[in-house]
Amino acid sequence: MSPNTRRLATMLGALLMASGGGLTPVIAAPLGDTAQSPHASAAVTPSLALSETLILKQTGGRNPTVAVDQKSGAVYMAWAQEAPSSEPVQKTGKKADPKLEVLLARSDDGGRHFGIPVVVNSPKDRVISHSVNPTQVGVGPKGEVYVLYGSKDPDFTLEGSYLGRQTLRLARSEDGGRSFAAPIEIGSEAIEGLVTSLGMANLFVAPDGSLYVSWLDSRESITYVLKHKKHPPRGVYASQLRVTRSIDAGRSFAKSTLVTKPVCVCCGTKVAQGVDGPLYASTRGSAFSELKGSVDAVRDIIVAASRDHGATWSKAVKVHDDRFKISGCPDITPGLSVDSKGRLHAAWYTGTELHPGVFYAVSSNGGKSFSEPIALLTDEWVPYGDVKLALDAHDNAWVAFEDRRGDTDLIHLVRVATDGQVIRAQPWPGTIPDVAGLGDSVVVAWGGLVPEGEEQGGGIQTLIASPKMEP
Repeated sequence: MSPNTRRLATMLGALLMASGGGLTPVIAAPLGDTAQSPHASAAVTPSLALSETLILKQTGGRNPTVAVDQKSGAVYMAWAQEAPSSEPVQKTGKKADPKLEVLLARSDDGGRHFGIPVVVNSPKDRVISHSVNPTQVGVGPKGEVYVLYGSKDPDFTLEGSYLGRQTLRLARSEDGGRSFAAPIEIGSEAIEGLVTSLGMANLFVAPDGSLYVSWLDSRESITYVLKHKKHPPRGVYASQLRVTRSIDAGRSFAKSTLVTKPVCVCCGTKVAQGVDGPLYASTRGSAFSELKGSVDAVRDIIVAASRDHGATWSKAVKVHDDRFKISGCPDITPGLSVDSKGRLHAAWYTGTELHPGVFYAVSSNGGKSFSEPIALLTDEWVPYGDVKLALDAHDNAWVAFEDRRGDTDLIHLVRVATDGQVIRAQPWPGTIPDVAGLGDSVVVAWGGLVPEGEEQGGGIQTLIASPKMEP
């Protein structure tokens, strides 16, 4: 992108913020084309109304996620932040990460105000939080609140390799997030039968109350190092997408099942299911041999389906054949959700040279194939960006994603109606969004931009987006 284009993008961002965040309806664009604003019309057209931004934490917050109790309307926000008076241990030539804690806050007025956050994790946990492995919150059908987070094992070392070990922990609340039982470990050696490391996890609460947790698993690499005392070669150094299920409201989890391998080692995972129908799991695949002559892996979004609650899985298929080639992992997450008619909605980023950008598609046949993608953002160059997707009460898809093309990182919010009509909000500054449906509206959470010269997170912010009709 040229310097002039960057400056123009920044100026537009400032102008749009100053304008109060109004929205312009757009036409759904075919793959490879950027959606364009239509000519002015006297007809009544849909738009979106954005509430005032609420700042839950000014600085220091990391990677917020949001969930809604669809029965009570309560909104829950979870995030990680530096623990009070935490003093990281200094290491030779390197500053250690600060000690983090997991927080949860509740809103009883639809996300307009939040109560005092409570600490979720155990004091002994070494909490880990980053964009593709954030602290996550989910709500059960009886109002149970669940929080999933990662924790580093500080005592784990592997002779001959730099690989470490990360665990997953789940905390459960039966009083609306006001207090939590002691967290349990997911994917432990006692359950899995071997030593492994779990990351890039996703928490999903199914309509029947079952809990599913997906993650990227490095058991093959760790097993190789334990046996050979050296770091594994490329053919062995691969991740698996695995899923586990709980049928007792998060008190225990079954041994995980393999969904597919190999997959991209550092991209986020997703699980989704409708009221009836299959369970879906998704991440970014990794195939070194897919394109003849390519030295880089093809890393496209894939989806697999299970019709027996995750016991067995179909062969993973691509959401779209993007042919995104890259030697490293982009560290971003796709969006996935199932509507009331059983259709599977997906949104994702691709950096392919053919058509880089953010796209949306739907499957109406159980994840076997997807519709021609709708382009939500395209350009000659589109940097990596996190993508999240949620459905409202009328099955409209809301997609929130990052746009890093300019000097200031921006968040885009796009609504794709059931008839394919697309409307979008003017972007606003921020990073790593999350989104959850609330009636015909959505709650959007994101991280504020880190102040220049600062190392800690930029804060936790949220707003509510709703449809409206304008002449």
